[in-house]
Amino acid sequence: MAKFKVSIYGVDQIIKRFEAAPQTMYNQSKAIIDETVNEMATKAYQKASNLPIINPNSKYKRTNKLANSIRQTKYSPGKGASVSAGNASVKYAAYVEFGTGQGYGIPVYPNINMNGLEAYAAKFKRGKRLIGMPYRPYMFDSYSEVFTGMIKKMKSIKI
Repeated sequence: MAKFKVSIYGVDQIIKRFEAAPQTMYNQSKAIIDETVNEMATKAYQKASNLPIINPNSKYKRTNKLANSIRQTKYSPGKGASVSAGNASVKYAAYVEFGTGQGYGIPVYPNINMNGLEAYAAKFKRGKRLIGMPYRPYMFDSYSEVFTGMIKKMKSIKI
C-alpha cells in the first residue's frame, strides 16, 4: 500500500493575522474616519467661505466668522467623531444651512436620511427676525460628498 503525506505550512502566521485582525481593523477604520472628518471640515470651510451674500446692499459684510467657527473632533470610542459649526458669536450656523421661514425647504442630500433631517431643519424655520432666508448649505453638502468615499475605504480594509 502506498502512503503519502500532506503538510500545511504558514498556519501559525495566518492564525496570528486573524488574532490581530480586530486591532488592525480598528486602527484602519479610525484612520479613515479621522481622514474623512478632516476632509468634511475642509470642504465645509471652503463652502462657508464662499457662500453667496443674500443682500449685497446690506450693512453686513463677509467676515468669514461662520467658516472660522467650523471645528472637528477626531474619533474616540463611545463618542465618535464630529464636525460642527457655530459658537457663542456665531449662533446662525444652522439658519444659513437650512434657511428660514415656511416655504423654504432644504435640498435633498444623497446618503442622508431626509426624514430625520427635515424634522431637525424645521426647528430653524421659526422665528421672526430671519424669515425668508433661502438655504445655503455648506455642512450637510460636505458630509454627503465624502460619505460614499469613506464607505468604499472602509470596505477595502484588509487584515
